[in-house]
Amino acid sequence: MIIVKRVPDNRGMKRCLAVALAFAAVVGGLNVQVARGQTAAQESAPKGSFADPLDAPALMRTSPGSRPLMSVVGAGRRLVAVGMRGLIALSDDRGKTWAQASAPVQSDLLALSFPTASEGWAVGHDGVVLHSADGGKTWSRQLDGRIAAHSLADIYQQAIAGGDLSVKPYLDQLQLNYKAGPTLPFLSVLFENASRGFVVGSFGMIAATTDGGRTWQPFLDHIDDPQFLHLNSIQDIGGNVYIAAEKGTIFRFDRQSGRFVPTVTGYAGSFFGIVGNSRVLLAFGLRGTVYRSSDAGATWTSVSTPVHAAITGAAYLQQRRAFVFVTSAGEIAVADDAGGNFRSLEVSKPTVFTAVHALGDGEAVLSGLDGARVMTLR
Repeated sequence: MIIVKRVPDNRGMKRCLAVALAFAAVVGGLNVQVARGQTAAQESAPKGSFADPLDAPALMRTSPGSRPLMSVVGAGRRLVAVGMRGLIALSDDRGKTWAQASAPVQSDLLALSFPTASEGWAVGHDGVVLHSADGGKTWSRQLDGRIAAHSLADIYQQAIAGGDLSVKPYLDQLQLNYKAGPTLPFLSVLFENASRGFVVGSFGMIAATTDGGRTWQPFLDHIDDPQFLHLNSIQDIGGNVYIAAEKGTIFRFDRQSGRFVPTVTGYAGSFFGIVGNSRVLLAFGLRGTVYRSSDAGATWTSVSTPVHAAITGAAYLQQRRAFVFVTSAGEIAVADDAGGNFRSLEVSKPTVFTAVHALGDGEAVLSGLDGARVMTLR
């Protein structure tokens, strides 16, 4: 296997940042919109002061459910959302009202995973991994870029010292990723249960845990990714684990070999996520792109959709037997449970949507630059 090092230079760093911030490269104006809506951190911080986001707890803000949110998931009956500057918001009334939970960092948070109603994880910029054991009420830090730069590299260095030279390319990539500091984000997180989980991110970054995040192992040597692609999203669909990546790549976890193996989709652009049910998988990405597989990812075909912007999130509404997709241009589209017959929905107040989560009874909660909103599919 030929290993190609990917260097996170300034241009690469900017591209990573764009992907992490709900694909700002295709949104256009995301940073401008965030800047216009002054954050509470800006309101509260003394002028001229600076605190490293890793060293300062998130500041409490008014109306957390109306702040820019990057992801929203369910934790039992509770909704948990994350956003800029360490914002974590909770709702116990299906998205009607939101309260803020304290967080130990001010790093932008991008993704969540709650395998149980109590155990949950959040990831984001600066390589942050946060853990909650009480349904999102309180959070503690398990990993960040500073820690990972040493702890993950040490594992490969010990293997090399023991004579395993096969991991040398992965050590080199890890060191390149952290050469400029601890800033690279984890873009997605998945815990299959309260013990086993994965975090994925830019330039092929992937780590795994089997003890609920108390310790983390680098996993670059367990994925067939010689180009160190950006790993944008990781999901469990029907008991199978998939990673949506750039260059039209979908990885599937082979439990027998313990490796992530790529599937050929025929798409050349970036996939930002993947959704599915017992019948189909739907991978989505730039410019309204959707690819469908009905054989667990073995083969893929392109699907025509009525949306034109980057699809940033999707969910399956089981009660309505329909998929919902949201885009960076404020579009919403639905498809039937076979991943076909797409149609657009009218959106009264379009915004940059970042994620969608099914609530049941035909409802879904959407996150975006103007916070969270609930939609009903009729």
